[in-house]
Amino acid sequence: MCADLGHRRAHSELLVRAVGVALIAVMLGAALPARAQDDEEEDATSVATTALILPEGGATDGDAARVSIGVRRGLGEVSGVRFIHPVDVLSPPDISEDLAFSFDELEPLADQVRTGDARDVADRASTLIELFEQNLLAVRREQLIDAYMLRGVALCRLNRMRDAEVVFARVIVFREGYEYDPTRYPVECAETFASVQERTLAGPRATLEISTEPDGAEIYVDGRSYGPSPVVVDDLLVGDHYVTIKHIASIKGVERATVNRGGSSVRYALAPNERSALVASGEATSALRGELGEERAGSAIRSLGNTLGAAQVVVGVARRVGESLHVQLYLYDVRTRFLLNRAEINMTSDDAGVEIARSAAVELYRGVDLTGAIDAPIDESGLPTTRPPEVWEQWWFWTAIGAGAVAIGVGVGVGVAVSESSSGPPEGWVRFGTTFR
Repeated sequence: MCADLGHRRAHSELLVRAVGVALIAVMLGAALPARAQDDEEEDATSVATTALILPEGGATDGDAARVSIGVRRGLGEVSGVRFIHPVDVLSPPDISEDLAFSFDELEPLADQVRTGDARDVADRASTLIELFEQNLLAVRREQLIDAYMLRGVALCRLNRMRDAEVVFARVIVFREGYEYDPTRYPVECAETFASVQERTLAGPRATLEISTEPDGAEIYVDGRSYGPSPVVVDDLLVGDHYVTIKHIASIKGVERATVNRGGSSVRYALAPNERSALVASGEATSALRGELGEERAGSAIRSLGNTLGAAQVVVGVARRVGESLHVQLYLYDVRTRFLLNRAEINMTSDDAGVEIARSAAVELYRGVDLTGAIDAPIDESGLPTTRPPEVWEQWWFWTAIGAGAVAIGVGVGVGVAVSESSSGPPEGWVRFGTTFR
């Protein structure tokens, strides 16, 4: 009797396992195509990558900024990579309900200015301009330009030509290459805009000197980077321009600066950013330095990527060596935790050095798998030195099981323990050691 009961119990366990395997097979058939679609979407949106350069050994914030500028430009050339600036993440804009509503008004106002009452558009656009100017950190340049253009074309339609020309000139001063869009704005105002643009571009130009406290903040004028402060920006049209200031330990700033005929100078005192302590405090940078070069990303490197919303991170250390900078760059994947590549460069702290850093960033990604995988080691015996992961070790396997269990309502408990090897990835991971001079 006991033996028979045991056989029945064993038979029941085998039946449950068979049903479970069948269920899993069905779920995998549904899950894998969906995952393939997700992969295509991820490829379309690219891999989010950020970079943080740590100055030490006599290097300044300005030196680190120049390295960062070069690295960012290089990453911008790598297909499938989307750069995330740390300062943009650490200084999120405060968008009020009124401001968010105003963004949604731009499109209806564009429709109205073509076909409706231009007077209402001129008045409302004027209000939006005032609101946008008070919230420059939260407003995109395209939105600011659109608000000015809506007011300009509305005034043009009202035959207030002198006022319209003043508004059009205002846009051209800080966006010289702007092109009038006849599909968005009234066609009858295009000629007036073109005439104003020609006269404005032929007008006087001058210099804008920009300094910050502390030094070393990256300076943008009208969306173009001019390097770390202090900077001198030449050949700007006389009038109002927009200065963006990015410093890793400070709150991001966007300010309007007026350039006069004889030239102008501005100085900005930067406010400390408490959020930057997550990545730029002495404790955080010390932890990062201690992990650089390890074949698996430690907690500090993973925290950096997670804080900045990046799947991959480039962490560098810049040291002053005489008149040059010695820079070590490390590329980590936050998802797989692998060190994908590394580089060392010698560069000057000027525009030529920025170009060297740009080339190094491009080379840093050469041959790198954007999924975060690394090459397996070469085994002279011809036999694989590492086994491929079993089905149940894949992440999508357990995701499929969980999704299927919820959908079907089957109470099947599945557990597995997959321990991470303390020895790190296999030998032979991709790297290069070229020194650029």
